[in-house]
Parts: sequence; C-alpha cells; structure tokens
Amino acid sequence: MLRSQVLITLFIILFYYLYPRHTARPETVYLAFTFAAVLIVFMSFGIEKLWEKYLNIKVIKFFLFPGAIVHELSHALLCLVTGTTIRELNIFKPVSGTITYDKPKIPFLFDFFIAAAPLFGCGFSLIITSIILGNPIRIDETLPNELTFSLQAVFDYAKDFLDIIRLTLDEFWKQGFHTIHSVIFTVASIIFTISMAPRRGDIKYIVLGFLIIGLGLFSLEWIEISLLDYKWWQSILDNSWRITSYILSVLLTILLITAISVGFIKATKVIFGHKAEHTNS
Repeated sequence: MLRSQVLITLFIILFYYLYPRHTARPETVYLAFTFAAVLIVFMSFGIEKLWEKYLNIKVIKFFLFPGAIVHELSHALLCLVTGTTIRELNIFKPVSGTITYDKPKIPFLFDFFIAAAPLFGCGFSLIITSIILGNPIRIDETLPNELTFSLQAVFDYAKDFLDIIRLTLDEFWKQGFHTIHSVIFTVASIIFTISMAPRRGDIKYIVLGFLIIGLGLFSLEWIEISLLDYKWWQSILDNSWRITSYILSVLLTILLITAISVGFIKATKVIFGHKAEHTNS
C-alpha cells in the first residue's frame, strides 16, 4: 500500500515538471469562475421563487419537470458516490418530487458535493441537448476572464451583463424560433438553467464551497503552484467558461424579463385596485 502511494506521488511530481507548458491566463480567472457560480446560484434560486410566487406553482413545476428529474438524480448520484444513505427519492412527481438523505459522512465537504451536483448535472444536460440538436443557438460573447477588485471593475461587469442580455435576446430572436431544434433548445435552456436552483438550506454549502475552491486555486498561483501553465487545464477552463457564460446570459435575460413582468403585474394591480376603490366610493 505504501509503495503504491509513493509511486503515485512520484508520477504526479514527474507529470507536473515534464508536461509541456505555455503562457497562462491571469490567476484571477478563478475569481471570475467563483463570481459566476455564486451568481448562477442566487439568480436561479431567485427566478424560481418569483415564478412560484406570481405564477401557478403546479404549471411551473410541470414545465420544469425534466430539469427537476436531472436535479434530483444529480443529488442521488453524489449521495451514492459519497456513501450517503438516501432515505427517499421521488422524481416522477412533477409537483412534489424530492430527495431526502442522511447526514453525509464528511460534513461540509460531502454536503457541498451533494448540494452543488445539480449545477453540473443540469449544465451537462444542456451540453448534451445542444450536441444532439446540432448547437442550434450560438452566443459568442462571454464575460471577461479577469476579475479585479476595483470600483471600475464593478461598472465594467455591469456593462458586460447588460451587453450579454442584449446579445442573448438578439440571438434568441434571430435563431430561437426558426426551426424545431432551436425551439426545443430555447425551452431546454430555460428549463435546465432554472432547475439549477438549490434548496434554501443548500445555498450556504454551495457558496462557501465555491469560494473556498476559487480562493484556494487563486492562492496556489501566488505560491507558484500553477495549473494555468498546462494546456489540458487551459482547455478545461475555456470549455467550462463557454457553458458558464451561456448559463449566465440565459439567467440574466430571464431575470430581467421576470422582474419587468412582476413590476407590470404589481403596477396593474395598484392602478386597477385604486380605480375599483374610487368606483365603490
């Protein structure tokens, strides 16, 4: 057992020093990923709650049913991987489907894995759907990879988000309803991005987990243990950022449309409510 551990350690050291390298990205790319992951968590959660509050909850649950299946199965898969006992799993009930499981064997770490699983499960499902349908909708603009701590950066990101919303609406308008494939992918994008929404109790594990991972990778770069020098890691980051930026663009667009719709509904209620009061008086 000890011999195998020594061999594995030597292999990792050799791999680190011998694998060909090239110019790396800025280490702040990890902060950008962390920032994006936290945004996805809160935006998907917020949209789901707004929809449930202002729309018919049974209709919403039925519409999101395919995403709910992926969501719960992602939890279940990570429960099996981490050895966590599943108490109950109902995935074929559109309104009340859920999963309950025992406390994980390694607190927080396995809590994070299980809680964050639907983000990756729904993202993977969206990629598979896009491949099957021939990538019917393309959005080429992405968020910048570098995240800096300055007031200017905050305004720059706000501008980029508005640009992404504009681009997303424009691309969906041009491509989203021309073929059956593009229509299906448009619907699938809405379903799978909103189905990433975590349960309220899972948010703390997901957010803290991503913050620790992002800051940890960022710190490794500062002590010159750099994964960014490797081509395979660069490829993973590039491909991951494409799907991450697409998910962000879809959620930002849905959130904007939802916020406008909710404001319109409330304004209508206020206006017509006042009119009805004046009429009665």
